[in-house]
Amino acid sequence: MTRTDGIDERLLSVRARDGLVLTGFSAVPRPAPSACVVWAHGFGVSCDLPQCVAVGRALAGAGVAFVAGNLRGHAGGVTGLRDRGGRTELVRIGSWWEVFEESAMDVAAWVDAGRALAAPRLLLVGHSFGAVRSVFYVSETGGDGVDALVLGSPSFGLRRLRDDTARLARELVDAGRGEELLPAGSWPTGFGTDTVSAQTYASWARVAPGLYAAERTRFADVRCPLFVWYGAAGDVGGPDEIELIRGLATGTPRFDSRLLPGVSHGYAEDPEAVASVVAAWADAIAT
Repeated sequence: MTRTDGIDERLLSVRARDGLVLTGFSAVPRPAPSACVVWAHGFGVSCDLPQCVAVGRALAGAGVAFVAGNLRGHAGGVTGLRDRGGRTELVRIGSWWEVFEESAMDVAAWVDAGRALAAPRLLLVGHSFGAVRSVFYVSETGGDGVDALVLGSPSFGLRRLRDDTARLARELVDAGRGEELLPAGSWPTGFGTDTVSAQTYASWARVAPGLYAAERTRFADVRCPLFVWYGAAGDVGGPDEIELIRGLATGTPRFDSRLLPGVSHGYAEDPEAVASVVAAWADAIAT
């Protein structure tokens, strides 16, 4: 649909490398965008959050194309479709059953969709847990297709995993019971849930050391410009977390950060402020 303001809005569908079908949307200004933002959502939510749609429309209004797509770790428990050479199979996905390492395939598919818009540069924007997924993607791929990285309200939940829960999760996975949910309370910091599957928690335990505990973490693999923002109204982090990321991201040629007044972790109060700061930074790194 092309709106009267010249913004072309479309529903999208992509396939991850393993055949999983993922849905999303785009908002593209006409005739030509100055940049493209690919948005990776957080834990327990999807790309169709009203505030995410509002960010996309505001960015498009500022001349920046916007692509937001569901990752396999969206919502809570979801039935997904996987294309197996022309045969469709039903698979259990969602935040409760995501294997973290597989998220890189999803981000790659959406980066490809953004690149297809042929904007001069592409910014990967990860919000909350999506910020962690985005860092992992850039580390795994060398940042293929990404000209700049934005981490919005990055989650640090993976720094607080419990050894006993990780051990139980590994035991269940080894016993072929990885899709079983862990006991209630196993994931007390979850968004709308207090548990996840054994395979999900076990995958978190595998990747967490490389993100936060290693001498050289995956943040050091970010070799493009990096921007970090948090809201100043009840967010999950602030100046201390920004400085932590600054210290970890030793490979970036440019590090910028902002605290957004009146914005909470969910950014629903002022999605236009989020769009404005991202659009301004996209312009800044182009000069």
